[in-house]
Amino acid sequence: MEQLDQLMAEFLQMGEDVEKVVNRSIEALVKRNYQDALKVINEDDLIDNRQIVIEEKIAKLLSENNLPRKTLRTSLSILKLANDLERVGDYATNIAEIVLELKNEEYIKPLIHIPQLASLALNMLEVSLKAFVEGNSDLAEAVCRKDENADNMYEEIYDELSLLLTDLKDVKAARQAIRFHMIARFLERIADHATNIGEETILINTGKRVKY
Repeated sequence: MEQLDQLMAEFLQMGEDVEKVVNRSIEALVKRNYQDALKVINEDDLIDNRQIVIEEKIAKLLSENNLPRKTLRTSLSILKLANDLERVGDYATNIAEIVLELKNEEYIKPLIHIPQLASLALNMLEVSLKAFVEGNSDLAEAVCRKDENADNMYEEIYDELSLLLTDLKDVKAARQAIRFHMIARFLERIADHATNIGEETILINTGKRVKY
């Protein structure tokens, strides 16, 4: 169905836009590139608008009678998952805002684990979108299984920053450690949203409800 193909293309484009802003927000953090951070914040409306376009296309599609069951199910899944992507875009904006907040401060430590978690979360998002568009439940399951790795990475960052906080007597440095923890949490949630896409892909293509 041509309408479903267009809807899928819109969803994939939204996913690609979201991947770009997350990647740009992390690059802005690592390289202290405040112009890139501003661009991420300014592009949040673009992602919100893509979600609106998807919702309007789905509303129009669902108004038709006698839709094939798979078309109906896929459309509802896209409606649900577009919300996941919009939340990921929000996390990118949150990270960019923290970059601006820290613009006049030296970092309390080299950033090593946060970029690693970002790389894992972005890979999960990219592969989960590919699995959804291709209807590949095996690929989707592989993504879901990586969620535990993301959780473990987040816990490592949390433990490291918690230990660091006990030794920090400078209020500004302590506040920065808390901001880095927030960024790690955002990235862990991005991995969760990628897992949601994987779980939905498995449901559509196998009829099985799974939870990772």
